[in-house]
Amino acid sequence: MVSEIRTDRMRLRPLTAADRAEFVRIHGVSELHFRPWFPERQGSVDDLFEGELEKSVRTDVHVRWAGELPDGRLAGFFNLSEIVRGIFQNAYASWALSVDVTGQGYATEGVWALLELAFSGSRGLGLHRVQANIVPENERSIRLAERTGMRREGRAERYLRIAGAWRDHWMYAKTAEEHAFRYLT
Repeated sequence: MVSEIRTDRMRLRPLTAADRAEFVRIHGVSELHFRPWFPERQGSVDDLFEGELEKSVRTDVHVRWAGELPDGRLAGFFNLSEIVRGIFQNAYASWALSVDVTGQGYATEGVWALLELAFSGSRGLGLHRVQANIVPENERSIRLAERTGMRREGRAERYLRIAGAWRDHWMYAKTAEEHAFRYLT
């Protein structure tokens, strides 16, 4: 698997212990922005970082990547979770973009690159399908999923406990056959 993907304006690479301060900064400035879309946090942001860092070393099950800007700040985090092999070849995609860079196209670049990592057989994970489940009120993430070629497949009622309540989610997906490569050519 590649160790990084360069987009037009970011470098996507695995989350590392050196990212702690930026992770904490992003979760601090983005707290109100993230609150409606994230599960209620148990513990501190440091605890959350430790859990994400622990998952990042298990690339057979999870991929945790950071989108690094030229000035060294992180734009956000781009993840593949619950990677399943065998006849499924599937993963769940998620993302979190810092509120201070929203609306500038970084999320589109990051998710597109994440899909390339997922679908590339020679340089990535060689998956067949990637899914993203999005709270219906999260219009920005819905537009992002659609911009990156994901299609809405259905609604899962009371799917995940988000912000203290069981929330419905729209299910989006894309398969390898539907993806046009931009960065891992």
